[in-house]
Amino acid sequence: MKHTQVIDLMTVNPVLINPNTTLKEAAEKMRDLDCGVLPVGTEDKLKGIITDRDIITRAVSRGKDISKEQVKDYMTAKVHACNEHDTLEEASDKMRAHKVSRLVVNNKAGRMTGILSFGAILRSNADAREVASIVRHAVRIRAA
Repeated sequence: MKHTQVIDLMTVNPVLINPNTTLKEAAEKMRDLDCGVLPVGTEDKLKGIITDRDIITRAVSRGKDISKEQVKDYMTAKVHACNEHDTLEEASDKMRAHKVSRLVVNNKAGRMTGILSFGAILRSNADAREVASIVRHAVRIRAA
């Protein structure tokens, strides 16, 4: 069975946003990029991530004015990561362990080079057996 690596499916060079960006600007950036997550910070210092879900559940649902509220107050500061050359099984184990559906991807030097989402894994052209194995890892089901 082929063991696809994270680097094969990750979104490469994700657009970073500043923590002082408004939630409205972040949402517009997500729309323009057709993505649901943006890393927050600089290439040298990642401060967190903001997701479309963060904006909806933490701000919009509470009646906040997203044209005034800043990303830094709604982002998830604890960022979970994997490495470019991890297998998809290893990455899905990390997602399950941390109860997240996206991981920041780092190179050997520890610099962010991409983002991997569970959705990207499921939408990939991977072998059906490999995808089944990845899903088993994600939900911790043993093969029969």
